Amino acid sequence: MTWRIASLLEEGSANLRANWFRSVLLLAICGAGFGGLAVLELRQGMELTEFARDYRAGGAYVAIASVPGGGVSGTRCETLNGHPGVVAAGAWRGAGQSTFPTAPGVLFQAADVTPGILRVWDTGQPLGIGPGLVIGPAMAEELGLRPDLIASFVSSEPVRVSGVGNFSRRNPQVARWALSPVSSEGRFDECWVEFEPGAYEAGRDALAARFAEGSADPAVRPYRRSDEFTRDPAAEWDDRPQKRGWVAVPVVLFAFGLVAAWFRRAESGLYLAIGTRRAQLAIMAAAETWPLVAAGWSLGFPYAVAAQAVWGEEPTRDVAIHAATISGAAALALLVLLPWASALVTRGSIAALLKDR
Repeated sequence: MTWRIASLLEEGSANLRANWFRSVLLLAICGAGFGGLAVLELRQGMELTEFARDYRAGGAYVAIASVPGGGVSGTRCETLNGHPGVVAAGAWRGAGQSTFPTAPGVLFQAADVTPGILRVWDTGQPLGIGPGLVIGPAMAEELGLRPDLIASFVSSEPVRVSGVGNFSRRNPQVARWALSPVSSEGRFDECWVEFEPGAYEAGRDALAARFAEGSADPAVRPYRRSDEFTRDPAAEWDDRPQKRGWVAVPVVLFAFGLVAAWFRRAESGLYLAIGTRRAQLAIMAAAETWPLVAAGWSLGFPYAVAAQAVWGEEPTRDVAIHAATISGAAALALLVLLPWASALVTRGSIAALLKDR
């Protein structure tokens, strides 16, 4: 028997409408499969994204250069700003301890800093840089200081507070420091440099050579030391269990399709018995299953995004695109496989059909 494509599609659509329970069941299974895969990708992707964000905010890519018994050049340190792979660089030197007449006996560490190091220590807010003091939150709270107020050290001229910075993520001890922004000329105790993640290793290794001068032997250390217990987000992502989920999900759903086709083998066998080819049977099945697979993904993926937003952090654009790509690839694979379920299990022998009956 010769079928036109339009007739095959019409016949498949009629089969889709004929058994609403079977159609709803397949729709629910597809939605659960694609949505579950997307949930796993979104959850692990956002968990690793949050960890990498916190890891970087905590100074994971910060290196500190110092010269034992000497000092590092503030000019060489500040000129690192603007270099490829450098986020910020700056230097500081201790200026001893001091106190305020309003709080005698309460000592605070004073330090001279170049503007760049404030960007390394405090990545979350812009600080007022200029004449005056930049102080930590502990010092501001204890003395009741805020930006634009005038303060004075013992035996020093009054000075304006130009900013209050929260340095606890990168350098907690600075919370009780009074920082005086100064020119980068001269020698400083340390140079702090934050690199882009991809430039960290090479940049850190090159710092010692940059500050080598005469007989000085610069030392470079990472702000956060890593060991065998340090998490590696890239390795965790590469080894995630659902990495091949775009293959596993359509295979499982195709197995369900085979079981469903087995219970309909007599119905499908009638088509073969009257001369319908297996390829035409697959086209007919495509008209029946493709709308359900497409609708299942259209329902499952938005549900996964909503679930992640409710139970965790709202997914970023990159993570959402990746989850959509993986679950979409699973849906496309199922679109190719599922129509052939009926063609694989159906027999066209009249005798076999009567035996099945």
